[in-house]
Parts: sequence; C-alpha cells; structure tokens
Amino acid sequence: MFLTQIRTLNQVVKRNSSFVAQTRLLQKLKEDDAFCQEQLGSALVLIYCKGKPLLSKGRDGLSSPTWIEAKRLKNIQDPVKNAAVLGLSTENIPYFALNYDEPTEIEELEAEYKSRLTDLRVGLFLVDTPTAHTLSKGWSLLQWKKSTNFCTKCGSPLVKNLSGSQASCSSCTSVFYPSTSPVGIVSICDPVTDRLLLIRQPRYPPGMYSCIAGFLDVGETLENCVRREAAEEVGIEVNKVSYLGSQHWPFPAGSLMIGCQAEASPGQTPDPCKVELEDARWFSRKEVQEAFDRIKNDPLLRVKKNNDPDKIFVAPRGAIANFLVGTWLQDGEK
Repeated sequence: MFLTQIRTLNQVVKRNSSFVAQTRLLQKLKEDDAFCQEQLGSALVLIYCKGKPLLSKGRDGLSSPTWIEAKRLKNIQDPVKNAAVLGLSTENIPYFALNYDEPTEIEELEAEYKSRLTDLRVGLFLVDTPTAHTLSKGWSLLQWKKSTNFCTKCGSPLVKNLSGSQASCSSCTSVFYPSTSPVGIVSICDPVTDRLLLIRQPRYPPGMYSCIAGFLDVGETLENCVRREAAEEVGIEVNKVSYLGSQHWPFPAGSLMIGCQAEASPGQTPDPCKVELEDARWFSRKEVQEAFDRIKNDPLLRVKKNNDPDKIFVAPRGAIANFLVGTWLQDGEK
C-alpha cells in the first residue's frame, strides 16, 4: 500500500514537473525574441489565409489543424508581423500561427496534406474543444498584431515581439499586451415550469436560438452582468447565478465567454428588446432536447441560410451556449 502511494506520488510529481517545465519553456519563447526566432525554424505552423485556417478531416469526422513544418514553406514574410506563438507539442516542438497568402503553394499543400482552408466560423464547430481554443487563439493573436500599431499614450509606433505576447512603445515606457473582453453568457431556467429561456437575434440563420449574452461593463461583477443583460434583453429578473465554464471566442476581436446558469423568478413572461432581439420565449424540456439533437445531427445548420424556421435548433458543439443548454438537459435527468 505504501509503495503504491509512493509510485502514485512520483507519477503526479513527474506530470506536474513536465507541465512546469513546458510552461517555463513557453514563457521563454514569449519573452526571448532571439530564442523565439531560432525556434521558428524548426516549428510547426498552422496557416491562416484571409482568416481561414488550414484544416484536415479525421476518421472520427472531426477536423483538426494541419501542422506544417515551417522550413517547408517557401516564402514566410515578416514573421514579426505575420506569426504568433500558439504553444508547444508534447515533444516541446513550438506551434505557431502564421498569416500566409501564397495561393499556388497553399493549393499544393491542400492536395499533399488532404486539407482545405476553412472559414473560421464554420471550422470552430467542426473540431473538438481544445482545437477550437487553438484556432481561436491563433486568429485573435494575428488580428491583435495587425491592429495594434501605435502607442495610445504618446502616439509613437509600437515595436512588437515575434511571439505576439506584447508590444512596446518606441518612445515612452508603455507596454501593451493582447487583451480579451469578458462576456457573460447565461442559460436561464424557470424551475417551477421546468422550461428554458432561449433568444433569437436577427443575424442568426433561420431556426436558430441561443442563450442571452453581453459584455461586462467596467466595474461590474459577472453576477451583475448576467442580471442586467437578462433585464435589458428579455425583461426578466433572475437569481441564483452560478458559474459553469468559460471559452475563448475570436469574434469580434477576442472575447472570453463566461458561461453561467441562473433561475428566473416565477411567473415572468419574456419581453424581448426590439432593438437587439427578434424573439425570446420559454421552451419545454422536450422542445429543447429536440433542438439540441437537431444541431448535433447537422452542425452545418449554423451556417445554412435556407433552414426551415419552424425547426428550432441551438448553437452547435464548439460554442459554449451548446454546453450550457446540454448541462440544463443533463441536470434534468438527475
């Protein structure tokens, strides 16, 4: 028994040490430009062309990033502008995101690796959760590099590092880092009637409903954000707000979606904000299950424009709204 505990402890220490060592190596990549430049030569890169990552489809039906050796690419231009560190493989091989606009070469790579450039909004729903985070992170960092050019304090040009972890002012001492905007997103239930509130925005494809979401105001807590958004968007008072999980999302410019669940005070009828919403209503457990199953069987409903509007579906796998709805359904089975 004692030897078993020792072996287990050693395994835990080994795993923790590996994580610590990898984290510190990643930190060196982010902070040491010379080291980062040296590692780029032996790195694996994920190509983005006009915002579309290069993905390949696996036997399990899920897509995955097509990692290409950097040395295979013929014309990497200005990596400080067009590359960013994504992480490390289990063998400590650096992963980079790369803006690469070489159509002829990309066509050759698509054929060789049996891959294709995929619209990011579609690709996020065709991959597993860790991959979705990778795709989201890569595009957000590349966009941050593209849009962050001048010091907001003195107006001088910024000097960016290769990894994409910071930009320093060329004149004053200001330093800027990639930022993420926090968003509260919530599934609201009525525990008395066992129903779930879902909303529809005008920009959604026909038939799609989702959860209420909104950016946190300055100085606002997550709980207050959820209560305010529920009141603003659907005229509902909620309580018992609890946190369930989070997800990075690359649109519009990098957001942290903070998923919550909340209970509505009994007897309330949704009064949707006409400016932001097309519809908001309570759905029975049976209706929510049907909507959940419908998108599970056909994730591309999210991007189709000719859906039957009467066949309701929710956000697909890969979106935290899907997780929130699925959690409510699972809780009802307990």
